[in-house]
Amino acid sequence: MWIYFQGLESSELPVRPAGFDALFDVEFDELRRRVRAGDAVWLEAGFFQLDEIYLLQSHLGRDRELPIFEGRHIPDPGGGPGHVALDPPEVARTAAYLERVSFPDQWQEWRQLPSSESDEELRERLAQYHDDLRAFYARSAEQGSAVVKHFSF
Repeated sequence: MWIYFQGLESSELPVRPAGFDALFDVEFDELRRRVRAGDAVWLEAGFFQLDEIYLLQSHLGRDRELPIFEGRHIPDPGGGPGHVALDPPEVARTAAYLERVSFPDQWQEWRQLPSSESDEELRERLAQYHDDLRAFYARSAEQGSAVVKHFSF
Protein backbone atom coordinates (compact mmCIF):
# COMPACT_ATOMS: atom_id res chain seq x y z
CA MET A 1 0.00 0.00 0.00
CA TRP A 2 1.27 3.43 -0.90
CA ILE A 3 0.25 6.95 -1.86
CA TYR A 4 2.06 9.00 -4.46
CA PHE A 5 1.61 12.81 -4.62
CA GLN A 6 2.49 14.62 -7.87
CA GLY A 7 2.57 18.38 -8.39
CA LEU A 8 1.73 19.71 -11.85
CA GLU A 9 0.46 22.80 -13.61
CA SER A 10 -3.30 23.10 -13.20
CA SER A 11 -3.61 23.29 -16.98
CA GLU A 12 -2.05 19.81 -17.10
CA LEU A 13 -4.78 18.26 -14.92
CA PRO A 14 -6.46 15.59 -17.04
CA VAL A 15 -10.12 15.94 -17.85
CA ARG A 16 -10.91 12.21 -17.94
CA PRO A 17 -10.00 9.39 -15.52
CA ALA A 18 -7.83 7.71 -18.18
CA GLY A 19 -5.69 10.83 -18.28
CA PHE A 20 -4.97 10.47 -14.57
CA ASP A 21 -3.93 6.85 -15.11
CA ALA A 22 -1.55 8.00 -17.87
CA LEU A 23 0.20 10.38 -15.43
CA PHE A 24 1.33 7.39 -13.41
CA ASP A 25 1.79 4.87 -16.20
CA VAL A 26 5.55 5.37 -16.23
CA GLU A 27 8.59 3.39 -15.18
CA PHE A 28 9.24 3.19 -11.46
CA ASP A 29 12.58 4.98 -11.96
CA GLU A 30 10.71 7.97 -13.39
CA LEU A 31 8.53 8.16 -10.29
CA ARG A 32 11.66 8.05 -8.12
CA ARG A 33 13.26 10.79 -10.23
CA ARG A 34 10.21 13.00 -9.62
CA VAL A 35 10.48 12.40 -5.86
CA ARG A 36 14.21 13.23 -5.85
CA ALA A 37 13.50 16.42 -7.82
CA GLY A 38 10.94 17.51 -5.20
CA ASP A 39 8.05 17.33 -7.66
CA ALA A 40 6.48 14.37 -5.87
CA VAL A 41 6.23 12.57 -2.53
CA TRP A 42 5.90 8.84 -1.94
CA LEU A 43 4.41 7.46 1.31
CA GLU A 44 4.64 3.71 1.78
CA ALA A 45 3.34 2.96 5.27
CA GLY A 46 1.91 4.91 8.17
CA PHE A 47 -0.13 7.36 6.12
CA PHE A 48 -3.35 6.30 7.84
CA GLN A 49 -1.76 7.17 11.18
CA LEU A 50 -0.46 10.49 9.83
CA ASP A 51 -3.96 11.30 8.64
CA GLU A 52 -5.29 10.55 12.15
CA ILE A 53 -2.67 12.89 13.60
CA TYR A 54 -3.77 15.68 11.25
CA LEU A 55 -7.43 15.06 12.11
CA LEU A 56 -7.05 15.50 15.89
CA GLN A 57 -9.83 17.61 17.37
CA SER A 58 -7.38 20.21 18.68
CA HIS A 59 -7.00 21.43 15.09
CA LEU A 60 -10.50 22.12 13.84
CA GLY A 61 -11.25 23.21 10.31
CA ARG A 62 -11.53 21.59 6.92
CA ASP A 63 -7.92 22.20 5.90
CA ARG A 64 -6.70 19.50 8.28
CA GLU A 65 -8.35 16.93 6.00
CA LEU A 66 -6.50 17.99 2.85
CA PRO A 67 -2.91 16.69 3.19
CA ILE A 68 -3.53 12.96 2.77
CA PHE A 69 -6.91 11.79 1.46
CA GLU A 70 -9.18 14.75 0.72
CA GLY A 71 -9.74 16.61 -2.53
CA ARG A 72 -11.77 16.04 -5.68
CA HIS A 73 -12.13 12.29 -6.22
CA ILE A 74 -11.55 10.96 -9.74
CA PRO A 75 -13.03 7.45 -9.93
CA ASP A 76 -11.17 4.61 -11.58
CA PRO A 77 -13.37 3.06 -14.28
CA GLY A 78 -11.63 -0.26 -13.55
CA GLY A 79 -12.82 -0.24 -9.94
CA GLY A 80 -9.55 0.72 -8.27
CA PRO A 81 -9.20 3.44 -5.63
CA GLY A 82 -8.95 6.17 -8.26
CA HIS A 83 -7.17 9.47 -7.76
CA VAL A 84 -7.67 12.71 -5.87
CA ALA A 85 -6.89 16.19 -7.19
CA LEU A 86 -6.32 19.45 -5.35
CA ASP A 87 -6.58 22.69 -7.29
CA PRO A 88 -4.01 25.45 -6.61
CA PRO A 89 -6.14 27.23 -3.96
CA GLU A 90 -6.52 23.95 -2.04
CA VAL A 91 -2.80 23.31 -2.38
CA ALA A 92 -2.10 26.76 -0.90
CA ARG A 93 -4.48 26.06 2.01
CA THR A 94 -2.82 22.69 2.60
CA ALA A 95 0.64 24.27 2.60
CA ALA A 96 -0.52 26.92 5.08
CA TYR A 97 -2.07 24.26 7.33
CA LEU A 98 1.09 22.13 7.32
CA GLU A 99 3.21 25.18 8.10
CA ARG A 100 1.11 25.80 11.23
CA VAL A 101 1.11 22.19 12.47
CA SER A 102 3.71 21.15 15.05
CA PHE A 103 4.36 17.48 14.43
CA PRO A 104 5.89 16.91 17.90
CA ASP A 105 2.81 18.44 19.57
CA GLN A 106 0.42 16.47 17.37
CA TRP A 107 2.36 13.27 17.99
CA GLN A 108 2.16 13.75 21.76
CA GLU A 109 -1.60 14.33 21.57
CA TRP A 110 -2.17 11.38 19.22
CA ARG A 111 -0.17 8.89 21.27
CA GLN A 112 -2.50 9.54 24.22
CA LEU A 113 -5.40 8.00 22.28
CA PRO A 114 -6.20 4.39 23.19
CA SER A 115 -6.14 3.34 19.53
CA SER A 116 -2.72 4.80 18.75
CA GLU A 117 0.37 2.71 18.21
CA SER A 118 3.39 4.70 19.21
CA ASP A 119 6.88 3.40 18.76
CA GLU A 120 10.04 5.28 17.89
CA GLU A 121 10.31 3.87 14.37
CA LEU A 122 6.76 4.97 13.52
CA ARG A 123 7.34 8.43 15.03
CA GLU A 124 10.49 8.90 12.94
CA ARG A 125 8.77 7.76 9.73
CA LEU A 126 5.74 10.00 10.29
CA ALA A 127 7.93 12.98 11.20
CA GLN A 128 9.84 12.48 7.93
CA TYR A 129 6.58 12.18 5.98
CA HIS A 130 5.32 15.36 7.62
CA ASP A 131 8.52 17.21 6.66
CA ASP A 132 8.33 15.82 3.10
CA LEU A 133 4.68 16.81 2.71
CA ARG A 134 5.29 20.25 4.20
CA ALA A 135 8.14 20.94 1.74
CA PHE A 136 6.23 19.44 -1.20
CA TYR A 137 3.02 21.39 -0.61
CA ALA A 138 4.96 24.61 0.07
CA ARG A 139 6.84 24.24 -3.21
CA SER A 140 3.68 23.33 -5.12
CA ALA A 141 1.80 26.32 -3.62
CA GLU A 142 4.68 28.68 -4.44
CA GLN A 143 4.59 27.48 -8.06
CA GLY A 144 0.79 27.73 -8.24
CA SER A 145 0.59 24.01 -8.97
CA ALA A 146 -2.20 21.52 -8.56
CA VAL A 147 -1.59 18.19 -6.79
CA VAL A 148 -2.75 14.75 -7.84
CA LYS A 149 -2.77 11.86 -5.37
CA HIS A 150 -2.47 8.32 -6.66
CA PHE A 151 -3.50 5.50 -4.31
CA SER A 152 -2.42 1.89 -4.50
CA PHE A 153 -4.07 -0.42 -1.96
